[in-house]
Amino acid sequence: MPQQNNIYTVKELNERIQELVSGEPWLGSLGVEGEITGLGTDKRGHMYFSLKDPSGVLAAVMFAGKQVYGLKFAPKNGDKVHAFGHIDVFVRDGKYQLYVDRLVRVGDGEVNAKLERLIARLDGMGLFSQEYKKPIPAYPRRIGIVTAGAKAAISDIRAVAKRRDPYAQLYCYPATVQGQYAAADISRGIEILDSMGLDLIIVGRGGGSKEDLWAFNEEQVAWAIFNAETPIISATGHEIDTTVADMVADRRESNPSTAVMHALPVVAETVAGFDRRLEQLTMLISGRIDRLARSLDGYDRQLRLLSPSGRMDSQRQQLDRIEKQINELMADKIEDRSMRCDRLHDRMKSAMVRKYDMTRNALAVMTERIHGLSPTAKLINGFGYISSDGEPVRSVAGITPGDDIEITLHDGRIQAVVADVTGQEE
Repeated sequence: MPQQNNIYTVKELNERIQELVSGEPWLGSLGVEGEITGLGTDKRGHMYFSLKDPSGVLAAVMFAGKQVYGLKFAPKNGDKVHAFGHIDVFVRDGKYQLYVDRLVRVGDGEVNAKLERLIARLDGMGLFSQEYKKPIPAYPRRIGIVTAGAKAAISDIRAVAKRRDPYAQLYCYPATVQGQYAAADISRGIEILDSMGLDLIIVGRGGGSKEDLWAFNEEQVAWAIFNAETPIISATGHEIDTTVADMVADRRESNPSTAVMHALPVVAETVAGFDRRLEQLTMLISGRIDRLARSLDGYDRQLRLLSPSGRMDSQRQQLDRIEKQINELMADKIEDRSMRCDRLHDRMKSAMVRKYDMTRNALAVMTERIHGLSPTAKLINGFGYISSDGEPVRSVAGITPGDDIEITLHDGRIQAVVADVTGQEE
C-alpha cells in the first residue's frame, strides 16, 4: 500500500524546519566570509544585507543592539567581511538567514582579531554588564577630565562648562592619549582623579583615526574605568567609533566637550526649576498646613464640646438661648396683654364716660322733676309754708286768733300772730 503523506500548514512546516536548524550545534556559532550587498537599515536601526561570493548569496541581519559592541566600522556595499553569528529560520517568510553578532572587515589584520578576542574575554568577565554601571549625578559640582593637554581642547571644555554652570569646578589631567605610553598615562589619570572624591570623571579625546583612538581599546584602561568608584563618561571620537572604554564606562558621549555639555545642567534653568518647585512645595505645604489647622480647630471644638466644661458651656449657652427666647416670648405676651388692657381701658373709659353722661342727664331730668315737685320750688312763685309749734297748718280749723304761726318763704321765715280766722264757705 502507498504510504500516506502527512499534511502540514505552512507555519507548522516552517516551525519544524526551524526546530531542525536550531538543533544543529554547528549552526549556532559560525563565521561566514562574503561580500556585503543589498545593504539597508530600517527606522529601528536594524541592518539587513546579504553576503555573496561567486557561488551564491546568504541573507543576513544585524540587529541594532548587536551593533553597539559588534560593529567597529561603517559597512558599505562591496566590503568583504567576516560575519559571526548563527543560522535560524524566519518562520513567517519560510527562509533561513544569518543572524550576525559581530561583523569584521577582512584585511584589518591580527590587530582587529586581537581586539575581538579582548572584547569577548572582557565581556565574559562582566565588564560590559549593565548591573555594574554607576548612575551619572544630575548636578555634578566637581568634574575630573582625562584628555589631551592641547590648549584649544581645554579652552573649549572650559567655555562649554562656563556657559552651562560657571560654578562647576574642573580638574584636568593632561594625558598622553596616543602612542606607546598612552594607555598607562590615561589609566594613571583615572586613578588620580578617582582618589580625589570627585562627582564625575570624563575620559576621552576629540576624535581621530582608529589608530589614534587605539589607546582606549587597551585592557589596562578598561580595568581602570571598571575599578573606579567615581562615575565615568567615555568620550572617545565620533559616534561611529566605539572603543573598549566606551563599553566599560557608565555612559558614552562623542567627545569631551559634548560630555561636559550633557553632564552639566544650565544653572539659570536649574535655579528657575528649583524656584518653581519651591513655589509648588510652598503652596502644597501651605495648603497642607491650612487643612491641618482646620482639622485641629475641628478637633478642638469636638474636645471642648465633649469635655465637662465644654458641655456645661454648651448647656449654659443653650439655657441662655432658651431664657432669651422665653423673655422675648414673655415680652411679646406682656406687650400683647398690655395693648389689650389699654384697649379695654379705653373702651371702659369710653363706656364710663357715656354711662356718666347718661346718668348725669337722667339725674338732671329727675332733679328737674323733683324740683318741680318740691314745696320750696313752689314758694318761689309767692307761696309760703305755714306751721305752728313745728307742725304744719293744714286747715284754718286748727288756728285760732292770737296763735303764733311761722310762715316759711323761699328766702326766709316770718313770725306772725293770727289776728283773725275766716273759714271758707261751702
